[in-house]
Amino acid sequence: MRKVSRFILEGQLLLPGERILVAVSGGPDSIALLSILRELAERWNWTLGVAHVNHNLRGSEAQEDLEFVGTMAEQMGIQFLYRTVPPGTLGTPGRSLEEEAREARYRLLEEMRAEFGGSSIAVGHHRGDQAETVLAALGRGAGPGGLAGMCPRTGRIVRPLLCLEREEILSYLQEKGLAYRVDSTNEDRRYLRVRIRKEVLPLLEKWVNPSIVKALCRTAEICHLEDDYLQTQVERLWPEVGEVSAEEVRICGEKYRTLHKAMRLRLLRRAYELASGSTKSLEHVHVEAMDRLAMSPEREKYLDLPRKVRFILSMGDMIMERTERPTTRSFSYPVEIPGLIEIPEAGVLIKWEISRERIPPHVVAHGQGAIMDLDKLEAPFLVRSPKAADRMRPKGLGGSKKLQDLLMDAHVPRRKRWTVPVVEDAKGIIWVVGYRMDERVAPGPRTTRFLVARVEKLKGS
Repeated sequence: MRKVSRFILEGQLLLPGERILVAVSGGPDSIALLSILRELAERWNWTLGVAHVNHNLRGSEAQEDLEFVGTMAEQMGIQFLYRTVPPGTLGTPGRSLEEEAREARYRLLEEMRAEFGGSSIAVGHHRGDQAETVLAALGRGAGPGGLAGMCPRTGRIVRPLLCLEREEILSYLQEKGLAYRVDSTNEDRRYLRVRIRKEVLPLLEKWVNPSIVKALCRTAEICHLEDDYLQTQVERLWPEVGEVSAEEVRICGEKYRTLHKAMRLRLLRRAYELASGSTKSLEHVHVEAMDRLAMSPEREKYLDLPRKVRFILSMGDMIMERTERPTTRSFSYPVEIPGLIEIPEAGVLIKWEISRERIPPHVVAHGQGAIMDLDKLEAPFLVRSPKAADRMRPKGLGGSKKLQDLLMDAHVPRRKRWTVPVVEDAKGIIWVVGYRMDERVAPGPRTTRFLVARVEKLKGS
């Protein structure tokens, strides 16, 4: 008990006066946890509650566990809460039953914590569980974050027994004369953790290191420290490199490419987390693919990632869309001159006027409009969305250019190019609204009638 008390104190895992919900399955680890916390409760002024989850996987055995834990809580005078996973909920094809059960367990524990009004949920993981976690992560090819294993505290979840070996827990139970239940699935080798516990760890103890559990726990502690430091550096660096808006997460490519690869990969994970809300579905192969694309000479390319996130390389910067991409659709509207035309897809209103006076160019500068020679135009007039084959002769360029290249050079993101209005007359494109006018319709010294287009933003755009 002193060892656990010191571990809690040094790590500030639990504070005086807390309401703590103790997750009790009925097995030796959770029974020891409940007993130790109950002994410490008076000293620390804790209020304890007992929570039990029936996964509905073991029939009558699970019902007996529920009754055993409920009886123990009643004898101790501790509030008892329990939940049962609805039948048929677990066992989704293609998913790990262990993982599904774990997710259900923590979801229901959080429900009970809220009902209890607790600030923390205590669970009975010990150093043997930590060693299994590290080996499982190693088998997946995890980095420092995975090899760090379980933290003493993760959010509201606290693990006060992470300082104890399994043998110490069993000795404590024997000393206190405490009964406990044995889960039959702990012998079922269909589960990865059981295979690691029953087969892998004994082999490692025999042929590699008799103290393999201690060694693996030490690895977890080292990886946790180093991973925590690197994550601190990512948080420090992020404001200089990343930007988050309502629609996307953007990384500055120029700064990104100066960084060490280890930091680049972590920044990509951070951006993905901001875009999707979690890194759970993101694998190392995805992060490597993003980094290869980001470091390539490509100017425009994209990758589709899990959780409906798209990674886009656009003009050297990296973008992650945090929502599903809008469906690209075309638009086309006839233009009356003089007159007004509203283009809701682009969020603009264009006012067309005819003037016999020469208009100073600065009046419609900076994408706010255009001035053309009316006598060089030929009706009918149309404003529409861009097409793949569009070409024009931008004023001052001295040659033709693909519209997609023009927009790329103007740093218009690929996913927004379809909203750029294109104005054409009977002979072809005369103006890409907000960007370039065609050489053919540019006013000259002999121009006597001017077509003036003025662009205004629609309200709410």
